[in-house]
Amino acid sequence: MNDHFAVINSYLALSAALEINPAAYATVFHPDIEQIEYPNLLTRTTQHRGFEDILSNIRAGREILHNPQFEQTKMHAGTDDCVVLETRWHATIMNDFGLLVRGGQVSAQFCMIFEFKDGLILRHRTYRCYDPIAE
Repeated sequence: MNDHFAVINSYLALSAALEINPAAYATVFHPDIEQIEYPNLLTRTTQHRGFEDILSNIRAGREILHNPQFEQTKMHAGTDDCVVLETRWHATIMNDFGLLVRGGQVSAQFCMIFEFKDGLILRHRTYRCYDPIAE
């Protein structure tokens, strides 16, 4: 499981850097990667993303977010190549986007569940609980 932890930490570093180079993700994502983001303050419906959609989502984030950071609180190794991560995430808003205002902060508690195949992330489910945003 320590190898899985290292892969997750590499993925989080790529995500926080808003990296969009597909080759960088080949070291952490299985070719059949599926990311599932459940409804939250910013995403009203469940989103299912494959590799290209994940990169497109990160590209969009580069237009809105500055200095996103993850602060891990707990990582739990489960059975059957599964890891659960609890983390706090925050970033600065670069451009107005819905309720988010330029220069403001956005933060959330994340629960992420990672399933592995061949040592790489096969499935990544995310539950995001955003902190209240000042209106």
